[in-house]
Amino acid sequence: MKKKFIVTIIVLASFLAGCSLIPQFQQAKDEYLETRVAEMLEELPAEEPVAKEPAEEEPVAEAEEEPVEETEEVEEPEETPEADETPEETEVPEEEPEPEPELTVESDDPAIYLGEADWIDDMETAEYWATGSNEFNSAAFENGTLKLIALSEINGWRIASTPMLGNAYIEADVKMGTCRETDGYGFIFRVPKDAGYNKGYLFGVTCDGRYSLRMWDGLAGEDGLMLWLKYYTISELVNKGANQSNRIGVMALDNRFILYVNGVMVDEIIDEDNSYAEGFFGLYVNRDKTENLAINVDKVSYWTDPQEK
Repeated sequence: MKKKFIVTIIVLASFLAGCSLIPQFQQAKDEYLETRVAEMLEELPAEEPVAKEPAEEEPVAEAEEEPVEETEEVEEPEETPEADETPEETEVPEEEPEPEPELTVESDDPAIYLGEADWIDDMETAEYWATGSNEFNSAAFENGTLKLIALSEINGWRIASTPMLGNAYIEADVKMGTCRETDGYGFIFRVPKDAGYNKGYLFGVTCDGRYSLRMWDGLAGEDGLMLWLKYYTISELVNKGANQSNRIGVMALDNRFILYVNGVMVDEIIDEDNSYAEGFFGLYVNRDKTENLAINVDKVSYWTDPQEK
């Protein structure tokens, strides 16, 4: 047991001694290498110095002095700030187009060149016309029109409750229903005040496209007297046939009567006797061929003291 312990101590001591020898060995190694390197350097032959030839200097040409021109000092202009290349946009007011002058249309239609009428009836109410029936006709307002129906073969009329007219232009828009040949309608005008509405002039058109002017005196003789100042005359201006409308007008100037159909003059008639100088006016319907002939009057107008064109 003691032997093993002694051996263990010896091994341990040897190990510890070895550990202390390692640094000493490294130091000896480094010193040897330094000595050997120094010896090898001394053994190398020394290099002979090589003489360098001096470099030839190139002659330097003397620079000729250039004459210096005397120049006047020019004062530089003061810098002015440059204007902005893009000018500010200013709003330009839009020019309003000048209104085009109103075109004045020359017309021979009295309803146009005479201007505003002195009296107009649009047939909305029964203010100016008597309604009901008599032995000659019936009158009623229907859909904004005055409807007259012939109940006899004798001309029958309705008189407007307006002042009496002397020189005047009277016009009416009328539509006739079912009709034939000389069935017709028109104005009675210059009806004297004291004649019981039984005198006057009659201007009208027929279903077959004719116009006429007559003078009536219901107090002459037993049956009255009808004179033709213009017998039935064909005119292309008259819209003929059933259910057609026409705008008829008469301009009474003293004893001259200028007749118009749809705004165009168709004739001028002179009454040499100037039988009736002034009076009332109305509308008539004349049944020659068609029973219960009916007309619808849409509008009636008049202008006082007109000037012919």
